[in-house]
Amino acid sequence: MTNLVIRPQWESALHESIEVRQTSAMLRIELGADVITRNQDEWSRTIRDEVRLSAYPLALWLASSWWRLRYEPLPLSAPTRSWRMAHELSAAGYGYVWPRMLFAADGEDVQVWATQSVPESKASVRYLTNAHQILSVSSFERAVDEFIDCVISRLDAVGVAHTELHDVWAEVVQERADTSVAALRRLEAMLGFDPDGCADQLLARLDCLVSEVGASATAEIASICTSLDPGADLDRVVAFSQGSGITGQMNLPLSTASITMDRAVPVWQRGRDLARQVRSAVSLNGSAASDELICGLVGLQPDQAFDFDLSARAPLGVAIRNGNSAELKFLLRKRNKPGRRFELARFMCDHLSADHDDVWLPVTDAKTARQKLQRAFAAEFLCPVQALENFLSGDFSADAIDRAAEHFGVAELAVKAQLVNNRLLPSNVLDDYGGGFDFPYVTGQPIANAPTFA
Repeated sequence: MTNLVIRPQWESALHESIEVRQTSAMLRIELGADVITRNQDEWSRTIRDEVRLSAYPLALWLASSWWRLRYEPLPLSAPTRSWRMAHELSAAGYGYVWPRMLFAADGEDVQVWATQSVPESKASVRYLTNAHQILSVSSFERAVDEFIDCVISRLDAVGVAHTELHDVWAEVVQERADTSVAALRRLEAMLGFDPDGCADQLLARLDCLVSEVGASATAEIASICTSLDPGADLDRVVAFSQGSGITGQMNLPLSTASITMDRAVPVWQRGRDLARQVRSAVSLNGSAASDELICGLVGLQPDQAFDFDLSARAPLGVAIRNGNSAELKFLLRKRNKPGRRFELARFMCDHLSADHDDVWLPVTDAKTARQKLQRAFAAEFLCPVQALENFLSGDFSADAIDRAAEHFGVAELAVKAQLVNNRLLPSNVLDDYGGGFDFPYVTGQPIANAPTFA
């Protein structure tokens, strides 16, 4: 299990405000075996694992961003300044040269990227470490809690009380302990807002949606309502859900009670393993899943399932459960056969893995753990890696991948993703999020107007 450790060694300082001065430290940040603060000091011409910073700005940034760091996933497009301020460590500001680190949660894990300073950097400190690790949310919470508590203890010990950090952290701790408040903060964060930054009316609408469609389903909806007008996004989702759709019925050979999923393993592995259980139950034995089989498992006629005139340009696909029965109303959005097959397979996964209280089964483009589970399931159900490897026989050329996509009835991207995720091709084959040390988006610009000394 990868751990995050932030360890200050207190040092004296002569300048800055008292809370910053009294928390001056040689700071060391470890991410698993990687030392993120390993740096070259241009003035002393030395390489060290610790760097002279103040712990106060970092603790204040972590406390202020806690809800968004814990729950807000990677954005679907280029990140806004607000997103970067809440997720990039350089936003801690106060005039210090911080390691270039990025945190992005998916609900179960927190991905962390660190990149070394650019060679042409003229800063007095150049960071030397590249890293990309995944933390469990419990490991992330523990590391942040321990560090902030350490900084507050230092402030108390030197007689610096009632700082902004004291107030912000006390509020976060209190909100985390209140289940109802924490649920609203989670939705607020997934919408892309800082605490108390979301309009009360929008939060009230989402709170009502929780009782109608389920808490987990509502969180998935919030994660795709992140434009400049989230209320309009939500209107589109609700209007789409009220369409006529097509009626089907889950005829899966497994029930929720009969499946096994090890919560200790990564979400992509759980999706793959669940797909293998379903494939085994329907005796696919390495064969490609036919359109007829897929339609039979979701209770749709092929002419319904692949009628693209019924598709709508929508921010999601959704299947709506009809009480305790296996019947569902499908509202589908993919407009080509490989995409539609993949979409239907994702609904199978969500039906088996979603909370019992979820009336909606949302299939979205969000980078949440639930959507990752669906994608991993669909990829393995439709294009099992062992059968794919046998089909390709070591030929990973573009033509071979195209033939494999046609054989298994999936998009070329799904084939490439299977090969990358199973380490048969390097991660740079994909342009999507994940893989490598670089941030999963390109900005080329520092964050403007990060906090500085008063």
